Amino acid sequence: RKAMLATMTGIFEDFGFAPVETPAMEFLDILLGKYGEEGDKLIYPLAYKGGKTLGLRYDLTVPLSRLVAMNPDLPRPFKRYQIQPVWRADRPQPAQGRFREFYQCDVDTIGSAAISADAENLAVCYRVYEAFGFNDAECGLVMRVNNRKLLRAIVEAVGLPGNSDRVVCTALDKIDKIGREAVESELRDKGIAASAIASLFEVIACGQSTGGEPRQTLAAVRDRLGTADAAVAAGDEMAQLFDALDALEVPANILRFDLVLTRGLDYYTGPIYEFALSGLDNFGSLGGGGRYDDLMANYGVGDLPATGVSIGLSRVQSALQRLGRIGSRRSPAQALILRLGDHGVEHSLRLATRLRRSGVPCEVWYEPDRFKKQIQHADRLGIPFVVIQGPDELERGVVQLKDIRKGEQREIAEGDLADQLRAS
Repeated sequence: RKAMLATMTGIFEDFGFAPVETPAMEFLDILLGKYGEEGDKLIYPLAYKGGKTLGLRYDLTVPLSRLVAMNPDLPRPFKRYQIQPVWRADRPQPAQGRFREFYQCDVDTIGSAAISADAENLAVCYRVYEAFGFNDAECGLVMRVNNRKLLRAIVEAVGLPGNSDRVVCTALDKIDKIGREAVESELRDKGIAASAIASLFEVIACGQSTGGEPRQTLAAVRDRLGTADAAVAAGDEMAQLFDALDALEVPANILRFDLVLTRGLDYYTGPIYEFALSGLDNFGSLGGGGRYDDLMANYGVGDLPATGVSIGLSRVQSALQRLGRIGSRRSPAQALILRLGDHGVEHSLRLATRLRRSGVPCEVWYEPDRFKKQIQHADRLGIPFVVIQGPDELERGVVQLKDIRKGEQREIAEGDLADQLRAS
């Protein structure tokens, strides 16, 4: 995890994002009403003195908005990254990368309405996922994009009032989990006419007929929606996004324009995006985000455009484990120094001290236990090497270095041990 965080931090800073942290708790009224009906149910409330109620943060975006509102002198645009845990009262599903407490790794740009800022969000994520090897054929990295303005234009085009877009988005957000029929049933239960539902899915189908190819899908949707102002504006934003992604060298073959993508949170206002791996069955998104130009107004800031994206660290780690690309290593130690028979532990401690001073993390086995037990301990913790130095090796100034992963063992000079371990 430390190595993963170091990789992400380096990429975030390559794009000019600076680190920020916010408290784990916010006043509950700061959190409620920002995530939709489903999201609000997942907030952990906490009783507080004076009858007030706090809540554990659900995401990092709303606390950031509150932070910006309280610090009006921050430079604009303000580019920040934040890596901290969030909490959701959800049903844990570790195999699918779903947890009640997990780390989010966010980048946001506050104070710019330029679509190129959204494109940089996507480029940051692509660079991160590329660094973790998700861009190969086995993983099948997919970048899904849509636009909340376009969804509102579709809602109006099928004859629904403009304020119906939240109901439609909440229902469509579940389509991958519950299927189209259940979504249609939910929309009917919310008072949406059957004819409007049919028209809605006709528009979606015209986008799906292109296989999600970005520019073909955009052309098909524009033909279907005509010259309505909202549809034209949303289409122009998507065209700008695709051009910027080309300039940022994000591969076109991973991009899908998906009219079903809604990103269920209520605060999104423009382009939205989500990353997934087609090579992993029954696995959620790796991350996502979008533009939220109106969120700051909730805190008295006024017109302040913003856009951001979040990468789920735990979700990425789960994906790597399912793909067999990382083990379940539970110790940072590079080597375990074994203790043989009644031979004293002092020489092992001296050897460990020299290794640590040379930058090699290691452990010492303290008790005179069976050789097999010590090897099993190293194996369980994922420690790759064990160091064996009995009386004979000590007298000759050598050690036996055993690679547990390969089952290979060789004798080396004690003075060369640190170099050998650092090179392994």
